[in-house]
Amino acid sequence: MSYRGPRQNRRPNTRRDVPRNEIFSVADELIRNTQKILNKRTKEDVDMFINLSEKFGRLCTQHKERNNKITTTQLRGIFQEVKRLSDNFETCKIRLNLLRPKLAYQRGRFGVLEPLTKVLTHMIKNVEDDTTLKGFKEFFEAIIAYHKAYGGRD
Repeated sequence: MSYRGPRQNRRPNTRRDVPRNEIFSVADELIRNTQKILNKRTKEDVDMFINLSEKFGRLCTQHKERNNKITTTQLRGIFQEVKRLSDNFETCKIRLNLLRPKLAYQRGRFGVLEPLTKVLTHMIKNVEDDTTLKGFKEFFEAIIAYHKAYGGRD
């Protein structure tokens, strides 16, 4: 009987890959529909906003391993900066765009934040007036609400 080593006897853990693929899939869908989510002009846009933010918030809590899930503290740290922004786009557009490097830093520290920072960075690039700024803030609030509702914690 030959020795196959510990790695050769293990089956790959594909269960963990499913939520990762799913969260990136939802992130891509959010990116494709950014204008509809930020503007929310029709009932269908509002329904999409609610459904996608709920899916995304839920998926942020899917991993069972502590190092592979987004914590409330990580979300709050980013959201605190967003809440400090004025509701007037012209007065806060510089501070809003300065969130992008902060998001990149957070993604570097906590790789699990990659799908969230990808979506938020894309949305920040598409905020162009007071309406889309309000939509961006509402989207982030919804993510935090659903994350908490589905058991997100530290």
